[in-house]
This record gives sequence, structure tokens and C-alpha cells, in this order.
Amino acid sequence: MLPPEDRVAPPWPGLDKDRPAVEIKRDRIKQLLKALEEDVARLEGSNEGALQDMRAMTNLPETHFGAWDTAKDVARTAGKAHMKVGTVYQDTIVKYRAAIELLRVAAYNYQDAEQASTTNKAG
Repeated sequence: MLPPEDRVAPPWPGLDKDRPAVEIKRDRIKQLLKALEEDVARLEGSNEGALQDMRAMTNLPETHFGAWDTAKDVARTAGKAHMKVGTVYQDTIVKYRAAIELLRVAAYNYQDAEQASTTNKAG
């Protein structure tokens, strides 16, 4: 067993009255969420640079490469790369949406906790 001096934990930061309070600026979080939503919407849309646009602009038919054997091999490789890039792009959008949702949940959890801790229940 550890000696008593090694068992004592450092003071918990939440109990230090001289430590500045944590402040979450919900208006800034809402602005950030709006900007992130607009950004991911651009990736999902049909505008330039969006997933749909990337797939259309980079999907070259085999005839663009030529009819000889090496050209056909390059065309197949390019087709596989096109599919992989599209999959990674789509996965990025899905993860982007998940990050936005996590931020939204964290903001609402903070709001709920703040309201619960400041509500006078003795009323």
C-alpha cells in the first residue's frame, strides 16, 4: 500500500475558488455549427468541388485512354482510383457530419447542465 503522502490526490480544479470559471459561448458555438453545416452542404451538393462534381469530372471512360493493352490497364487502374477517391470523399463527409453532431450534442449538454445547476429547485 502507498504511504499516505502518495495517496493524496492533487486538489481538484473544480474546487479551486481562485480558478477562473469555464465559460462556453453558445452564440459562438451556434455560429460555428452554422458555418460547418454550410461547409459540409457544399461538399454534398452539386456545385464545383462537391462529391457529385468530383465524380463527374474524374470519371473517364476507357476510350479516353486508348485501345492498346497498356492504355486499357491504365484505364482500369484509373477507374479503381476514381472509385477509391469517391469512397474516401464520401467517408469524409460522413465523418464531418458526425463531428458536427458531436459538437451540437456537447453544446446542448452544456446548456442543459448549466440550466440544471442554476435553476432554483427550492421554489
